Amino acid sequence: MTWTPEPRVLVLTRARDETADYVLRELNRRGVPFMRTDVADFPLRTALSAELRPEGSWRGALTGASRALALEGLRAVWWRKPTPFGFPSSMSGPERAFAESQARRAVGGILGSSPEVLWVNRPEAIADCTKPRQLSAAAAAGLTVPETLITNRPGDVAEFAERCGGRVVTKSLGSIRYSGEGKNGRLYTSQVPPHRWNDPRISLTAHLFQREITDKAYEIRVAAVDGRLFPVVIRAPEGPGRLDWRRDIDNLNYTSTTLPTAVEEGIHTLLHSLGLVFATLDIIVDTQNVHYLVDVNANGQWGWIDQTHEPIIHALADLLEKGTR
Repeated sequence: MTWTPEPRVLVLTRARDETADYVLRELNRRGVPFMRTDVADFPLRTALSAELRPEGSWRGALTGASRALALEGLRAVWWRKPTPFGFPSSMSGPERAFAESQARRAVGGILGSSPEVLWVNRPEAIADCTKPRQLSAAAAAGLTVPETLITNRPGDVAEFAERCGGRVVTKSLGSIRYSGEGKNGRLYTSQVPPHRWNDPRISLTAHLFQREITDKAYEIRVAAVDGRLFPVVIRAPEGPGRLDWRRDIDNLNYTSTTLPTAVEEGIHTLLHSLGLVFATLDIIVDTQNVHYLVDVNANGQWGWIDQTHEPIIHALADLLEKGTR
Protein backbone atom coordinates (compact mmCIF):
# COMPACT_ATOMS: atom_id res chain seq x y z
CA MET A 1 0.00 0.00 0.00
CA THR A 2 1.40 3.38 -1.01
CA TRP A 3 -0.42 6.51 0.10
CA THR A 4 0.75 10.09 0.30
CA PRO A 5 -0.10 11.49 3.73
CA GLU A 6 -2.18 14.65 3.37
CA PRO A 7 -4.21 16.47 6.02
CA ARG A 8 -7.83 15.64 5.33
CA VAL A 9 -11.30 15.84 6.80
CA LEU A 10 -13.60 12.82 6.85
CA VAL A 11 -17.32 13.63 6.87
CA LEU A 12 -19.63 10.74 7.73
CA THR A 13 -23.25 11.49 6.94
CA ARG A 14 -26.25 10.29 4.97
CA ALA A 15 -26.58 10.96 1.24
CA ARG A 16 -28.98 13.89 1.61
CA ASP A 17 -27.84 16.26 4.32
CA GLU A 18 -28.36 19.92 3.46
CA THR A 19 -26.85 21.09 6.75
CA ALA A 20 -23.60 19.25 6.03
CA ASP A 21 -23.63 20.65 2.49
CA TYR A 22 -23.42 24.21 3.84
CA VAL A 23 -20.16 23.45 5.63
CA LEU A 24 -18.69 21.32 2.85
CA ARG A 25 -19.23 24.11 0.32
CA GLU A 26 -17.27 26.39 2.62
CA LEU A 27 -14.46 23.81 2.93
CA ASN A 28 -14.41 23.58 -0.85
CA ARG A 29 -14.17 27.36 -1.11
CA ARG A 30 -11.21 27.31 1.26
CA GLY A 31 -9.49 24.49 -0.61
CA VAL A 32 -9.63 22.15 2.40
CA PRO A 33 -9.47 18.53 1.14
CA PHE A 34 -12.16 16.25 2.53
CA MET A 35 -13.87 12.96 1.83
CA ARG A 36 -17.61 12.61 2.30
CA THR A 37 -19.08 9.16 2.70
CA ASP A 38 -21.64 7.32 4.79
CA VAL A 39 -21.18 4.46 7.20
CA ALA A 40 -23.81 2.72 5.04
CA ASP A 41 -21.35 2.79 2.12
CA PHE A 42 -19.17 0.17 3.83
CA PRO A 43 -18.44 -2.44 2.61
CA LEU A 44 -20.34 -2.33 -0.68
CA ARG A 45 -19.19 1.10 -1.93
CA THR A 46 -16.13 1.86 0.19
CA ALA A 47 -13.18 -0.27 1.23
CA LEU A 48 -10.91 -0.06 4.25
CA SER A 49 -7.41 -1.43 4.43
CA ALA A 50 -5.10 -0.62 7.34
CA GLU A 51 -1.81 -2.05 8.53
CA LEU A 52 -0.51 -1.59 12.07
CA ARG A 53 2.87 0.15 12.21
CA PRO A 54 5.54 -0.63 14.84
CA GLU A 55 4.87 2.58 16.80
CA GLY A 56 1.15 1.77 17.04
CA SER A 57 -0.43 3.92 14.33
CA TRP A 58 -2.45 2.59 11.40
CA ARG A 59 -1.26 3.04 7.83
CA GLY A 60 -3.69 2.60 4.98
CA ALA A 61 -6.75 4.18 3.44
CA LEU A 62 -10.49 4.42 3.25
CA THR A 63 -11.28 4.18 -0.47
CA GLY A 64 -14.48 5.22 -2.20
CA ALA A 65 -15.62 5.31 -5.80
CA SER A 66 -13.90 8.61 -6.61
CA ARG A 67 -11.32 9.26 -3.91
CA ALA A 68 -9.25 7.71 -1.15
CA LEU A 69 -8.44 9.08 2.27
CA ALA A 70 -5.03 8.27 3.70
CA LEU A 71 -5.32 7.40 7.37
CA GLU A 72 -1.97 9.03 8.11
CA GLY A 73 -3.25 12.39 6.86
CA LEU A 74 -6.56 12.33 8.68
CA ARG A 75 -6.94 15.43 10.87
CA ALA A 76 -10.66 15.63 11.67
CA VAL A 77 -13.77 13.46 11.56
CA TRP A 78 -17.23 15.03 11.44
CA TRP A 79 -19.67 12.38 12.67
CA ARG A 80 -22.71 14.15 11.30
CA LYS A 81 -25.74 11.94 10.46
CA PRO A 82 -24.44 8.56 9.25
CA THR A 83 -26.74 5.63 8.61
CA PRO A 84 -26.00 1.96 9.49
CA PHE A 85 -23.61 -0.30 7.62
CA GLY A 86 -24.97 -1.79 4.41
CA PHE A 87 -24.63 -5.48 3.54
CA PRO A 88 -25.86 -7.69 0.69
CA SER A 89 -29.50 -8.71 0.98
CA SER A 90 -28.41 -12.28 0.32
CA MET A 91 -26.89 -12.48 3.82
CA SER A 92 -28.81 -14.33 6.50
CA GLY A 93 -29.73 -12.60 9.74
CA PRO A 94 -26.86 -14.14 11.72
CA GLU A 95 -24.42 -13.36 8.91
CA ARG A 96 -25.50 -9.72 8.87
CA ALA A 97 -25.21 -9.46 12.64
CA PHE A 98 -21.69 -10.87 12.56
CA ALA A 99 -20.67 -8.65 9.63
CA GLU A 100 -22.06 -5.55 11.35
CA SER A 101 -20.13 -6.39 14.52
CA GLN A 102 -16.91 -6.86 12.55
CA ALA A 103 -17.38 -3.64 10.56
CA ARG A 104 -18.26 -1.54 13.60
CA ARG A 105 -15.19 -2.66 15.50
CA ALA A 106 -12.86 -2.30 12.52
CA VAL A 107 -14.03 1.04 11.12
CA GLY A 108 -14.75 2.66 14.45
CA GLY A 109 -11.69 1.21 16.09
CA ILE A 110 -9.23 2.28 13.41
CA LEU A 111 -10.64 5.77 12.92
CA GLY A 112 -10.96 6.29 16.65
CA SER A 113 -7.56 4.99 17.71
CA SER A 114 -5.51 8.03 16.73
CA PRO A 115 -5.24 10.72 19.44
CA GLU A 116 -4.16 13.15 16.70
CA VAL A 117 -7.63 13.24 15.11
CA LEU A 118 -10.29 15.75 16.16
CA TRP A 119 -13.83 14.36 16.34
CA VAL A 120 -17.00 16.43 16.00
CA ASN A 121 -18.21 14.51 18.00
CA ARG A 122 -17.03 11.06 19.01
CA PRO A 123 -19.89 8.53 18.57
CA GLU A 124 -19.52 7.35 22.16
CA ALA A 125 -19.88 10.94 23.44
CA ILE A 126 -23.02 11.37 21.35
CA ALA A 127 -24.43 8.08 22.66
CA ASP A 128 -23.60 9.05 26.24
CA CYS A 129 -25.43 12.39 25.98
CA THR A 130 -28.66 10.92 27.33
CA LYS A 131 -31.27 13.04 29.11
CA PRO A 132 -30.30 11.78 32.59
CA ARG A 133 -26.60 12.29 31.89
CA GLN A 134 -26.94 15.77 30.40
CA LEU A 135 -29.33 17.08 33.05
CA SER A 136 -27.12 15.76 35.84
CA ALA A 137 -24.03 17.29 34.22
CA ALA A 138 -25.87 20.59 33.70
CA ALA A 139 -26.83 20.83 37.36
CA ALA A 140 -23.27 19.94 38.39
CA ALA A 141 -22.00 22.71 36.07
CA GLY A 142 -24.06 25.28 37.96
CA LEU A 143 -26.85 25.62 35.39
CA THR A 144 -30.47 25.76 36.52
CA VAL A 145 -32.49 22.69 35.55
CA PRO A 146 -36.27 22.29 36.10
CA GLU A 147 -37.28 19.82 38.81
CA THR A 148 -37.15 16.43 37.10
CA LEU A 149 -38.43 12.93 37.83
CA ILE A 150 -37.68 9.77 35.84
CA THR A 151 -39.81 6.84 36.94
CA ASN A 152 -42.14 4.01 36.02
CA ARG A 153 -44.06 4.26 39.32
CA PRO A 154 -47.40 6.07 38.81
CA GLY A 155 -47.68 6.94 42.48
CA ASP A 156 -44.41 8.86 42.36
CA VAL A 157 -45.73 11.01 39.51
CA ALA A 158 -48.69 12.18 41.57
CA GLU A 159 -46.46 13.07 44.51
CA PHE A 160 -43.99 14.89 42.24
CA ALA A 161 -46.78 16.80 40.49
CA GLU A 162 -48.16 18.00 43.80
CA ARG A 163 -44.72 19.36 44.74
CA CYS A 164 -44.64 21.17 41.38
CA GLY A 165 -47.93 22.92 42.01
CA GLY A 166 -49.83 20.53 39.78
CA ARG A 167 -48.14 21.69 36.57
CA VAL A 168 -45.89 19.04 35.02
CA VAL A 169 -44.88 18.05 31.51
CA THR A 170 -43.53 14.85 30.05
CA LYS A 171 -40.83 14.48 27.39
CA SER A 172 -39.31 11.66 25.41
CA LEU A 173 -36.07 10.28 26.83
CA GLY A 174 -34.85 9.64 23.29
CA SER A 175 -35.78 10.64 19.77
CA ILE A 176 -39.09 12.44 19.40
CA ARG A 177 -39.76 10.56 16.17
CA TYR A 178 -41.63 7.27 16.18
CA SER A 179 -43.07 4.86 13.63
CA GLY A 180 -45.20 1.78 13.81
CA GLU A 181 -48.26 0.14 12.30
CA GLY A 182 -47.82 2.19 9.17
CA LYS A 183 -47.80 5.51 11.02
CA ASN A 184 -45.10 8.10 11.66
CA GLY A 185 -45.23 10.82 14.27
CA ARG A 186 -43.40 12.93 16.82
CA LEU A 187 -43.54 12.94 20.59
CA TYR A 188 -43.51 16.59 21.57
CA THR A 189 -43.40 17.95 25.10
CA SER A 190 -46.90 17.63 26.54
CA GLN A 191 -48.70 18.60 29.72
CA VAL A 192 -49.71 15.89 32.19
CA PRO A 193 -53.16 16.63 33.65
CA PRO A 194 -54.15 15.25 37.09
CA HIS A 195 -56.20 12.37 35.67
CA ARG A 196 -53.02 10.99 34.08
CA TRP A 197 -50.76 11.18 37.13
CA ASN A 198 -51.70 7.66 38.22
CA ASP A 199 -52.05 6.17 34.75
CA PRO A 200 -51.09 2.47 35.15
CA ARG A 201 -49.42 2.55 31.73
CA ILE A 202 -46.64 4.62 33.29
CA SER A 203 -45.43 1.39 34.89
CA LEU A 204 -44.70 -0.17 31.49
CA THR A 205 -41.46 1.79 30.94
CA ALA A 206 -39.44 4.75 32.20
CA HIS A 207 -40.86 8.25 31.69
CA LEU A 208 -39.40 11.71 32.22
CA PHE A 209 -41.46 14.37 33.99
CA GLN A 210 -40.50 17.99 34.68
CA ARG A 211 -42.03 20.98 36.36
CA GLU A 212 -43.67 23.12 33.71
CA ILE A 213 -42.18 26.61 33.47
CA THR A 214 -45.54 28.36 33.47
CA ASP A 215 -44.16 31.91 33.36
CA LYS A 216 -42.06 31.32 30.26
CA ALA A 217 -40.94 34.54 28.56
CA TYR A 218 -39.15 32.97 25.61
CA GLU A 219 -36.69 30.21 24.70
CA ILE A 220 -33.11 30.26 23.49
CA ARG A 221 -31.44 27.85 21.08
CA VAL A 222 -27.66 27.89 21.53
CA ALA A 223 -25.24 26.34 19.07
CA ALA A 224 -21.82 25.68 20.61
CA VAL A 225 -18.80 25.15 18.35
CA ASP A 226 -15.41 24.60 19.98
CA GLY A 227 -16.06 27.08 22.78
CA ARG A 228 -17.90 29.63 20.62
CA LEU A 229 -21.58 30.16 21.49
CA PHE A 230 -24.27 31.28 19.06
CA PRO A 231 -27.51 31.99 20.99
CA VAL A 232 -30.83 32.96 19.37
CA VAL A 233 -34.09 33.86 21.09
CA ILE A 234 -37.07 31.84 19.86
CA ARG A 235 -40.55 33.27 20.39
CA ALA A 236 -43.63 31.24 19.55
CA PRO A 237 -47.11 32.71 19.09
CA GLU A 238 -50.00 31.64 21.29
CA GLY A 239 -50.94 28.08 20.48
CA PRO A 240 -49.25 24.68 20.50
CA GLY A 241 -45.80 26.18 19.94
CA ARG A 242 -45.84 27.95 23.29
CA LEU A 243 -45.24 24.66 25.10
CA ASP A 244 -42.91 23.17 22.46
CA TRP A 245 -41.79 25.45 19.63
CA ARG A 246 -41.15 22.44 17.38
CA ARG A 247 -44.94 22.14 16.99
CA ASP A 248 -45.16 25.48 15.17
CA ILE A 249 -41.84 25.79 13.36
CA ASP A 250 -43.28 27.93 10.52
CA ASN A 251 -44.51 30.72 12.81
CA LEU A 252 -41.53 31.34 15.08
CA ASN A 253 -39.72 34.63 15.55
CA TYR A 254 -35.92 34.65 15.96
CA THR A 255 -33.71 37.34 17.47
CA SER A 256 -29.97 37.33 18.12
CA THR A 257 -29.12 37.61 21.80
CA THR A 258 -26.40 37.24 24.42
CA LEU A 259 -26.24 35.01 27.46
CA PRO A 260 -25.48 35.94 31.08
CA THR A 261 -21.84 35.26 31.92
CA ALA A 262 -22.75 32.61 34.50
CA VAL A 263 -24.82 30.73 31.90
CA GLU A 264 -21.99 30.89 29.35
CA GLU A 265 -19.52 29.54 31.90
CA GLY A 266 -21.94 26.79 32.88
CA ILE A 267 -22.36 25.74 29.24
CA HIS A 268 -18.59 25.54 28.71
CA THR A 269 -18.23 23.40 31.85
CA LEU A 270 -21.16 21.21 30.81
CA LEU A 271 -19.86 20.51 27.30
CA HIS A 272 -16.38 19.78 28.61
CA SER A 273 -17.80 17.23 31.06
CA LEU A 274 -19.83 15.62 28.25
CA GLY A 275 -16.81 15.52 25.93
CA LEU A 276 -18.58 17.49 23.20
CA VAL A 277 -16.92 19.84 20.72
CA PHE A 278 -20.26 20.70 19.09
CA ALA A 279 -23.80 20.72 20.49
CA THR A 280 -27.07 22.60 20.42
CA LEU A 281 -28.71 23.49 23.72
CA ASP A 282 -32.25 24.56 24.54
CA ILE A 283 -32.94 27.03 27.33
CA ILE A 284 -36.24 28.35 28.73
CA VAL A 285 -36.15 31.86 30.18
CA ASP A 286 -38.90 32.87 32.61
CA THR A 287 -40.22 36.33 33.42
CA GLN A 288 -37.70 36.62 36.27
CA ASN A 289 -34.84 36.05 33.77
CA VAL A 290 -34.03 32.60 35.20
CA HIS A 291 -32.41 30.48 32.48
CA TYR A 292 -33.44 26.79 32.64
CA LEU A 293 -31.33 24.31 30.67
CA VAL A 294 -33.76 21.72 29.30
CA ASP A 295 -31.94 19.88 26.53
CA VAL A 296 -28.53 19.17 25.01
CA ASN A 297 -28.36 17.67 21.53
CA ALA A 298 -24.91 16.38 20.63
CA ASN A 299 -25.80 16.42 16.93
CA GLY A 300 -28.49 19.07 16.75
CA GLN A 301 -29.76 21.02 13.75
CA TRP A 302 -29.02 24.71 13.24
CA GLY A 303 -29.21 25.46 9.53
CA TRP A 304 -32.72 26.91 9.44
CA ILE A 305 -32.05 29.91 11.71
CA ASP A 306 -30.91 32.85 9.58
CA GLN A 307 -29.41 34.86 12.44
CA THR A 308 -26.70 32.28 13.15
CA HIS A 309 -26.58 30.35 9.88
CA GLU A 310 -23.43 31.85 8.37
CA PRO A 311 -21.46 32.24 11.64
CA ILE A 312 -21.97 28.56 12.47
CA ILE A 313 -20.94 27.48 8.97
CA HIS A 314 -17.68 29.38 9.35
CA ALA A 315 -17.10 28.18 12.91
CA LEU A 316 -17.50 24.53 11.91
CA ALA A 317 -15.34 25.01 8.83
CA ASP A 318 -12.69 26.67 11.02
CA LEU A 319 -12.78 23.74 13.41
CA LEU A 320 -12.59 21.04 10.73
CA GLU A 321 -9.88 22.90 8.80
CA LYS A 322 -7.80 23.25 11.94
CA GLY A 323 -8.31 19.64 12.94
CA THR A 324 -6.25 18.45 15.87
CA ARG A 325 -6.33 21.00 18.70
